[in-house]
Amino acid sequence: MLIDGKLIKTEGHDYLIKILNLPDYYGKNLDALYDCLCEMDCEIQLINPKYVNKDIIDTFLDASIENEFLKFEILY
Repeated sequence: MLIDGKLIKTEGHDYLIKILNLPDYYGKNLDALYDCLCEMDCEIQLINPKYVNKDIIDTFLDASIENEFLKFEILY
């Protein structure tokens, strides 16, 4: 799954809900993102990372460390 840092910056959590198919109860904050990522089984590649807040990237990285079924890669 390819996610675009430009769209994360412009659309925020609404983009993440759509692209990651997050549940209706998603709380639109980093703790909620982490919790959802820890339950996913997929590979995520981030393009245009320079547009993304470091806290969001860290959330993806932390979740991929916690969840062995989540692979996260930053494409520069």
